[in-house]
Amino acid sequence: MTAMWDKLVLLLNQTLQIYQALLQLSKKKREILIATDPQALEKLIKQEEMLIIEAGKLEKLRQPLIKELAAALGMASGQTALSAFINHADSQISAKLTVIREQFTGITDELAQLNKLNERLIQQSLDYISYNINVLSQTMAESTYVPKGQNGEDRNRRSILDTKA
Repeated sequence: MTAMWDKLVLLLNQTLQIYQALLQLSKKKREILIATDPQALEKLIKQEEMLIIEAGKLEKLRQPLIKELAAALGMASGQTALSAFINHADSQISAKLTVIREQFTGITDELAQLNKLNERLIQQSLDYISYNINVLSQTMAESTYVPKGQNGEDRNRRSILDTKA
């Protein structure tokens, strides 16, 4: 039983490290969005994707362990929250799991705030780009006077860009 608890703590600590790395990348993402550096943003997104894949792998390892541990403790299959395991663990493991839970809570709260901020920065950038495209693609104002024999409506309209985003 101790081996299962140790493995759970190990998996949770590894997952916590990934979340901490994601938090650092989110902070960098904010700086990159402010600096409007698309190449750096692309690299950072690839790093995030790799971390998310790694977190998914750890989750696939954690799920069967949680089920096995819950069965060994006689817990219902729906009681797989970390707090339920904290209540069933001995004091040393319980203390470790409590610390991990608090760290997860802090990181996820901070990640949620950073993601909202980054979302607003991305939306502002998209609005700015859309505005510039609209300005550039607007047709030139027609003149009031046209050469003799031409109708002002028949003239070809010109624009700087021929397409819209």
